[in-house]
Amino acid sequence: MLLIKIKETIKKYSLLNAGDCVVVAVSGGPDSVCLLSVLHSLAKDLDLTLRVAHLDHMFRGKESAGEALFVEGLAKKFNIAATIEKIDVPAFCRERGLSAQAGAREVRYGFLANVAETVGAACIATGHTATDQAETFLMRLVRGAGVSGLSAIPPKRGNIIRPLIEATREDVLGYLQSVGLEFATDPSNAKPAYTRNRIRADVLPVLREFNPRIVETLAAEAALLRDEDEAVEAYLTQMMKGMFDQQEEGVIAIKRTEFNALPPAFRRRMFRLAAGLIGADSPVLSRVQVDEALGFIAGSQTGRAMRLPQGLRVEREYERFNLSKAQEAEHFSHTLAVPGTTSVPELGIDIDRILSDGGPAWEAEDKNYRWQALFDYDKIRPLLTLRNRRPGDRFCPAGMGGRSKKLQDYLVDEKIPRRKRDGVPLLCSGEDILWVVGHRTDERFLAGQGTKRFLLVQVRKTP
Repeated sequence: MLLIKIKETIKKYSLLNAGDCVVVAVSGGPDSVCLLSVLHSLAKDLDLTLRVAHLDHMFRGKESAGEALFVEGLAKKFNIAATIEKIDVPAFCRERGLSAQAGAREVRYGFLANVAETVGAACIATGHTATDQAETFLMRLVRGAGVSGLSAIPPKRGNIIRPLIEATREDVLGYLQSVGLEFATDPSNAKPAYTRNRIRADVLPVLREFNPRIVETLAAEAALLRDEDEAVEAYLTQMMKGMFDQQEEGVIAIKRTEFNALPPAFRRRMFRLAAGLIGADSPVLSRVQVDEALGFIAGSQTGRAMRLPQGLRVEREYERFNLSKAQEAEHFSHTLAVPGTTSVPELGIDIDRILSDGGPAWEAEDKNYRWQALFDYDKIRPLLTLRNRRPGDRFCPAGMGGRSKKLQDYLVDEKIPRRKRDGVPLLCSGEDILWVVGHRTDERFLAGQGTKRFLLVQVRKTP
């Protein structure tokens, strides 16, 4: 009986505690309706308080609105409080360049987390089943996701629990029929455009001809791989402590020599772990993509970068390589009056300009300036700007005898990582670069013996 199986799953994986408030994610489909019914039946025995949560993603107009009404009626039938909202997920996906499935997942889990926080719930229950487990296993196997990717959907991750994870869809449908519960049908689940739907409709039926219990077999295999995956990951996590360095958010630096000396299986696993640490869904990376990245990392030429799905970026830098989430550089340009002070929110800095006719007017150091430079104001056009780099930028670095150099070449020579180059501020007079802030001034504009008006530029961190 399904109720007994679910109760055993809850006990085996310690999914619930007496007195828990549980947010039940109910889409209206068979799995979530079954989940709600089962938890309602067990609520008194397990001392649970339930809260239904349903989100209308607004993908299917009247159909999805009708599903929201169906769930509302279902909650009333069970006498359970419900939070039912709608969010324009198509617009969310367009704004962020996400696929419908990725955007819906992100919004859905954000919504569920908000409901749980609002009602003080200990956990969020979702209707994933052993059949979902088998389908996911096959999807990732076809894609070539590696052991980590093939590992099972866990019964519990954080505050997300999956009480139906050892029940098949046949178990679910049989239960709903026995208790006389209806459910909503999402027509998108039958569209062959989605890989999961084709596996469900075309692949699993063929595999059942060889093994009638193929769903249970694949789910068990995924669970076995999860256990082995956790053991290997625990071992590698200890090894990573001396090899990984996360000095800035969203970027992990990894020692290249030590990394390249590892066996291929460990390098693949570490690469996926590193991707996960900076927010990537590492199982989505295929084996081919990971191996291409490992081949790139093993190369000798520095200053090169490659891109991977999900905005991942790999960059070789001398004795290490960096893995980061590639982001669009934020372009900025600020007009700077003299004298004056200007905040540059993109960089979190303030820039002071001090004009003096009587000589260098160096201010006290109590403002904790990070950098400062002194210029001959009569060599400068009155209107200054602070901006980031543009194609074709050149300047004459101080100490090079007035020789001009491409800004790009200078940044490479200074070993400034590629991902940081667009964030280097440039103090400019017209098209001329006066100062690569924090690095080098342009010799042509520096104050000297004949200077009559001195311009002091000081940069400090915004309080």
